[in-house]
Amino acid sequence: MMLKSLSVVSILLMTVSVVACGDKAGEFTKSDTQVVAKVNGDEISIHQVNLQLGRAGKVDQAQSKAISQQIVTKLVDQQLLKQQAIEEKLDRDPRVLQILEASKSEILAQAYLEKISTKAKKPTTAEIDTFYNEHPELFEKRRVFRLQELVVQATPDKFAEIETGVKDIKNINEVAAWLKERQFQFTANSNVRAAEQLPGNLLKVLQPLNDGELFLIKSDRALNVVHLAASQSQPITREKATPVIEQYYLNLNKTNVIKDEMKALKDKAKIEYVGAFAEMRDLATTQPNDKTTTEAASSNTAPSTEESNKDATVEESTKKAPSSIDKGLSGL
Repeated sequence: MMLKSLSVVSILLMTVSVVACGDKAGEFTKSDTQVVAKVNGDEISIHQVNLQLGRAGKVDQAQSKAISQQIVTKLVDQQLLKQQAIEEKLDRDPRVLQILEASKSEILAQAYLEKISTKAKKPTTAEIDTFYNEHPELFEKRRVFRLQELVVQATPDKFAEIETGVKDIKNINEVAAWLKERQFQFTANSNVRAAEQLPGNLLKVLQPLNDGELFLIKSDRALNVVHLAASQSQPITREKATPVIEQYYLNLNKTNVIKDEMKALKDKAKIEYVGAFAEMRDLATTQPNDKTTTEAASSNTAPSTEESNKDATVEESTKKAPSSIDKGLSGL
């Protein structure tokens, strides 16, 4: 019974914010067109479907119908499970009540952050012009790169030997042959990346290179030999770049608005850490926690470009997560 209860609890927690918003008569008056299904008398409304459909992002009319049907099927299943959970009195289980209350707190906190983020201002024309001119690698001189990569599994003490051995080799196949001869283990990858799909530090290395050149990237676990096999110039005009730069600045301004609000709230609040967490009193004054701010801002980033032939090795080897610029400009 306990295993069964926990399983139902998990699904109940995932669906409470959707199903609980309109399954009881009297919460709001529904017309026949607002009800899309009834499960043992409990109604599922079009508002619940639209809420989930909105989270699916931009879809065309044909996709909307198919996705809506999938959502209704899911909501019916959820309602059945919710009814069963209530029948087994899981809605009175102290653990479930505790998790529901925590979920409520998270939702309310996020709602407040979203509300105050509407105060963020859009960038000025001058700011857009400056950003466009200061990042030619993303706009006027934007390139699409075809990269070939050998990921050499070696410890850092072997890096110098490999660097010396391959520094005068200009052909990636010759590098592979050199590595095989010396029994270095490696894997080969290839991918095509536009400038905005690359981490900023890797783009800085690639931008000045000519087709055919090689370079090395070190990490704690491997040495990557990267070959710029070919590239193609695909500049972005100021007009086309404008909405993407606007979105980047808007995301940045929202983040700053939220940070300022969090600081103001903490400055006027009385926050006490007690017991085993008393030491956090000193940490809180020196290490501000921006996790909530980051999560709030991440929901407002520009739409990302679908990457073809995606390979995570290059990104891993740089040991650097995409910056806010990388994310904000990924809609190019």
